Amino acid sequence: MTLIRVFVSIPVPDTAPLKPFLEDIRAIDGIRPSPESQMHLTMKFIGDVDDRKVPRIADAVRKAVEGIPPFEVVLEGAGAFPSERSARVVWIGAKPADVLERISDGIGRNLSGIQFDDKPFKSHMTIGRCSYKKDVSSLVSKYKGARFASFECDSVLVMRSELGRSGAKHTVLESVSLM
Repeated sequence: MTLIRVFVSIPVPDTAPLKPFLEDIRAIDGIRPSPESQMHLTMKFIGDVDDRKVPRIADAVRKAVEGIPPFEVVLEGAGAFPSERSARVVWIGAKPADVLERISDGIGRNLSGIQFDDKPFKSHMTIGRCSYKKDVSSLVSKYKGARFASFECDSVLVMRSELGRSGAKHTVLESVSLM
């Protein structure tokens, strides 16, 4: 048995439209932008799990997306967790929130016997992390109404995340196609 850190995500294929926001984040002390090569929507964070359970996780994803055809994801708006005045995470909103939430909730329902982070789903993509609580209200205000990009979601990925000194390394373990 080997424990691996796992999450389920939808990859963002083109980060070019995010560059102005990323540049603004880089200009603020205490905020690290998310690596462009790892931009994704986290559908469910599983955490450390026995690697032999990956096929069960992929099955949970398959069941959750059953009957959902490929759909357009729109990245728009901005916000922060837990709040704009005391942020730890800066995010971009993702729509259609109802479809994304349906997928996330379905994955959770289908993960019987596998523990996972059961925080309520918030349809977003993390674009930056704060080293300490930070007031990002002016940054969020600048991008609150922005429409950044749209893309077709035709698959959901089961990912491995390996934490290291130079950041996390993400590897696709399974790709589940929407039909």
